[in-house]
Amino acid sequence: MKEQKIAELLTYFDPVPIENFNRKDFLNEKKLFGNSLLTNFKHSGLELNKPFELALIFVPPQIQVENRPSSSQLIREQLYHLTKVSPVIRICDPGDLKTGKSLKDALYILDEVCTILFQLKVNVLIVSENQEMTTGNFNALKNYENNINLVHISSQIDLDFDEQSGMNGYLGSLIEKEAPFLYNISCLAFQAYYTHQKQLSKLSEYSFENYRLGLLRNNIEKFEPVLRDADMLSFNLSAIRASDAPEQINPSPNGLFAEEACQLTRYAGMSDRCGSFGIYGTGEIQQDTGQTVRLAAQMLWYYIDGYLNRKHDYPAVGINDYTKYIVEIDEIDIPIVFYKSEKSNRWWIEVVSRKEENNEHVGVIVSCTEEDYIQACNNEIPERWWINFKKLR
Repeated sequence: MKEQKIAELLTYFDPVPIENFNRKDFLNEKKLFGNSLLTNFKHSGLELNKPFELALIFVPPQIQVENRPSSSQLIREQLYHLTKVSPVIRICDPGDLKTGKSLKDALYILDEVCTILFQLKVNVLIVSENQEMTTGNFNALKNYENNINLVHISSQIDLDFDEQSGMNGYLGSLIEKEAPFLYNISCLAFQAYYTHQKQLSKLSEYSFENYRLGLLRNNIEKFEPVLRDADMLSFNLSAIRASDAPEQINPSPNGLFAEEACQLTRYAGMSDRCGSFGIYGTGEIQQDTGQTVRLAAQMLWYYIDGYLNRKHDYPAVGINDYTKYIVEIDEIDIPIVFYKSEKSNRWWIEVVSRKEENNEHVGVIVSCTEEDYIQACNNEIPERWWINFKKLR
C-alpha cells in the first residue's frame, strides 16, 4: 500500500535537477545534509520501499526565467550542503513539483501531494515563491484535522475585503470558505504601517490572534506556545528585514533578524502538532550574494532540528500523567487548571466555558508559559486563557 502511494506521489514531480547544481560535493561527503536524503534523481529514482518521516516539496515558478535557476532550486542546493541534522531521521526529496498552467492547477496538485503525504503520516516542508500555496496545503490538512491552528508569519496580514467582492487574499479566502475547519489563525510579526484597522477588526471578530513585530521581538520566547499549538506554519520572508534577506518580493528595512526567524521555525519543528511548514516570498535571486537562499535553507534546517527534538508530550491523551495546578481567580467563577509536563517542563492551560443554551461545559487545553501560571496566581487572568475563552463562547 505504501509503495503504491509513493509511486503515485512521484507522478506529480520532475526529478531533482542535479545537473543544474553548481556544487555536487554532497554526493561524496557523508556529513552533509544532501548525502543522507532519499532523493528522486533522474538517473536513480526513489526507492519505493524505503519509509521516510519528512518530505521536501520545492515548487518552481510557473514562469521560468531563461538561463537562471529558480529560488527553490538555489535553496535546495544550499540545504544539501549544510551539515546533516541526524543520521537517524529519514527525509525525502521527490523533486520539483509539477505546477500546471495556472495557480489553480498548482493548488490542486499541491493538495493531492499533501493528501498522500498526510496519509503516510509524513511531515511536509514546502518552498514556494507564492504564499497562496498555503491554501493547497490547508485543503489537504482539513481532511485529517478539525479545528486547525494556522500560524501566519509575514510583514503584512494577507487579508483584504470590500462590500462587493468580499474577503480577498489567502487568509481572507480561508476565513470565508473554511471557517468550520479553523480554530485559530495567529498572525505574527506584522508591521503596523502595512496594516489597516479593518484587517485587525476582522481577525478580532473571529477571535483570531495578531501580534505586531515589536511585541514579538521584545520577548520572542513568550510566543513559543503559539508555535507549539500550530498545525501548520506559513512563513513569508517579508517578515525578515531586508538586510538579512534582501532577495525577497516585499523587502522592508524593518523585520525579524535572521536568528529570530530560525528560532521561530525551530519552535514550530518542536511542536508535536505541526504537520507542515512553508517558506514563501523569495524574489529575484542574485547569484553573487545568495544571502536569502542561504537563510531559507537554514530555516528549513532548524525546523528539522526542532522536529528531531520533539518531546511527544502534547497532552492530547494521558493528561493525568501531568502535574496539575488549580488556581482560583476572583473575576471568574470557574477555576483555571494548569498542567505541567515533567518530561519537558512545558505548561498547558485548560480553558472551560459554559454554553448558555444548555448550561453544558465545553473546554480546550492550549499551550502556555510558566509566566501565565504565575500571573494567575497573582489573581490576573492570563491572555492565553482569555483569547481561547472567547472562542468557546
